[in-house]
Amino acid sequence: MSFDFSAAQRCFDETPAGKEGDRLARYWLSLWRAGQLPMRADFKPKAITEILPSLSIFEVVLGVSVYCRLAGSHIVQGAGRDITGLDWLALTPPENRAVRLSRFSDVAHGAVGRGMRSARRVSGDMQLAEEIMLPFGDVGSSGARQVLTYIGWRPSVYDPAITGVTNTGGLLQEFRLTPLRLDTATAA
Repeated sequence: MSFDFSAAQRCFDETPAGKEGDRLARYWLSLWRAGQLPMRADFKPKAITEILPSLSIFEVVLGVSVYCRLAGSHIVQGAGRDITGLDWLALTPPENRAVRLSRFSDVAHGAVGRGMRSARRVSGDMQLAEEIMLPFGDVGSSGARQVLTYIGWRPSVYDPAITGVTNTGGLLQEFRLTPLRLDTATAA
């Protein structure tokens, strides 16, 4: 299966991300090889140390499950708990689980997901934070794939008692999906 690198580039060229989100997107794009999604082993955290606190990695079994494998310190603080190792769907409001599973499955299968996450500041004001979801190309023996996510929030302005996973576990707003898979007819 081949993937459309130019579609991935256009996703960020036509609708630029914020400074950190752009840094992650450009790094992820630099890891592509010959029409293939970046492999997890090629992702070197030292290359983007300044944004590691805002990153998480999820393991996705298409149409079945989404588990957090790694959550950066800003994610942990914003969620009010460490979500590493936890079932992300179990932490999702029941009415949103099918949509969240579908979105993660679509991204893991070969798409870029982008949207906005809302949270409350200590003042009580609502704040929107950019979220970017990027697939890795690896497929484990169980069929599991990994999705790298970035959330542009800063915990210094959030109160986990107000925010927390209960209040931030909802769906992204303004969600956009950019498919990257090339069908066999197009790739031939």
